[in-house]
Amino acid sequence: MPIQLQSLEELEKIAQKGIECRVKRNKKDGKAKIKVRTNKYLYTYIVDKDKVDEILTKLNCKNVIDLDKQKPKAEKPKKQKKEEKKEETSEKTSEEPNQKQAEVQKEKLESNQESGNKES
Repeated sequence: MPIQLQSLEELEKIAQKGIECRVKRNKKDGKAKIKVRTNKYLYTYIVDKDKVDEILTKLNCKNVIDLDKQKPKAEKPKKQKKEEKKEETSEKTSEEPNQKQAEVQKEKLESNQESGNKES
């Protein structure tokens, strides 16, 4: 469970010890969360979106990650994922019988040629 910080001074002290700082902006309520990860805990500080950039310049955080600027991964609906898995497995299973059929046909041709050579 993250620990919520109440003052900017606390945030500045903890950010010096932190491994990374993450910024998550919420468009609906106009707030932003600054999350500082340390070895032991995750600390959050809630602030207005307008003040986030000022605070980040004051912090001596080693690694700052802005979650809103990263491209979100487009997730496929579950149905599409299941269909793709079915297609992959059907392709694999369809390849195996085709290979077996090809081998059987080769053997038939060879046996036919041998029998044809014996007759003449």
